[in-house]
Amino acid sequence: MEPWVDRLNAVGENLGGSGASIVSLDDQELIEAAVSSTGLSDFGDDWWREPFRILLGSLRDEADLTFAGRILARSEMQRLLQQRLRLVDVWRTDPALATNPIERPIFVTGLGRSGTTWLHELLAADPGNRSLRLWEAMYPTPPPLEGDSDPRIAAADREITIMDAMVPAFTAMHENRGALPTECIFVFAHQFVTDMFLGQYNCPSFAIWQSGIDPAPLYAFHRAVLSTLQSGFARERWVLKAPSHLGRLPTLFAEYPDARVVICHRDPLKVVGSLADLMATLQSMRTRHVDYEAIIPLIAYGTSMQLDGITSARHDGQLPDSQIADVIYTDLVDDPIRVVEDLYRGWGLEVTVGFRRAMEALVTSRTRHRHGAHEYRFEDTGLDLADERSRVAAYQAHYGVPSEVG
Repeated sequence: MEPWVDRLNAVGENLGGSGASIVSLDDQELIEAAVSSTGLSDFGDDWWREPFRILLGSLRDEADLTFAGRILARSEMQRLLQQRLRLVDVWRTDPALATNPIERPIFVTGLGRSGTTWLHELLAADPGNRSLRLWEAMYPTPPPLEGDSDPRIAAADREITIMDAMVPAFTAMHENRGALPTECIFVFAHQFVTDMFLGQYNCPSFAIWQSGIDPAPLYAFHRAVLSTLQSGFARERWVLKAPSHLGRLPTLFAEYPDARVVICHRDPLKVVGSLADLMATLQSMRTRHVDYEAIIPLIAYGTSMQLDGITSARHDGQLPDSQIADVIYTDLVDDPIRVVEDLYRGWGLEVTVGFRRAMEALVTSRTRHRHGAHEYRFEDTGLDLADERSRVAAYQAHYGVPSEVG
């Protein structure tokens, strides 16, 4: 953590309650502030209100936020409320914006830290694809027009890169920039149900509540936002990404029946250590104490349960397996362009000369300008290697996933 963050947090401690007296996380106060700042009052349907209330309660009572954490949480909640108000206002003025057809979108998913970001960036390099960029997901109204001169790019960049300023090593873990392709979790956040909050904050009661919901309203909202964002563009094929789609594929296919889905596979024991390190770093920016020993078993158990669930659902015909493609992480690292060519061949799509050149430039750029390496060890998790390997052995055998830890 950078020294300026510690000094800021010390100011909050001097004020008592980590600055709770001046940075309120009261749900009603946040709602009133959003209404006052936008001049709008219609939030649309009320589905979002329960998760918002539970989330804010968890942030106040469980997250043990620092002063910096309270500022980040307040800022994020306020932006989401304001953007929700503006989206509903846009849809009220022009209802057709929310109903533009979305045809055969591509979704990249898989375990966190399994190469989903890299594959998403490669697919987004196709001029025929339309990716979700961070600034659009954070500030979706008014609907963007083609071109990259929108001032919201800089606004999103300033907001997201504060994490790099707080912990410079974070850039090596996950690069975020205003103009880069991003995850669907930023869209789901406007419904106040997203795995993003679970990674950033220690909010167990909210996590338990979220695990039991029907995610259909998330995907309906997701479609409306994508429809709005594409309204100023020539119709292109969406290419989207989020590891959180992996556990919600039945709902995804219910909302997007013609979707193509790519699942990235990696040694789960490598994923557990990397993902735990990422979550601990994110939470360290916001909380007084990160309980790393509590994070590890939750990730290990959740990972194996999710993998077993998705394998079973595909085997039992609960999912349209012909619309799902599999990518092995080590193959993606060794020859990313070949992996994309194989995907396109299976989908009956052409890798054009322009697309291939764009991928080659992206591969070269990534090799030359990487932001350092994300270093971690499985041994640091405290998990028993033999026990964990036996738990995921069937998954690895089924998909041909090589071990990276041993």
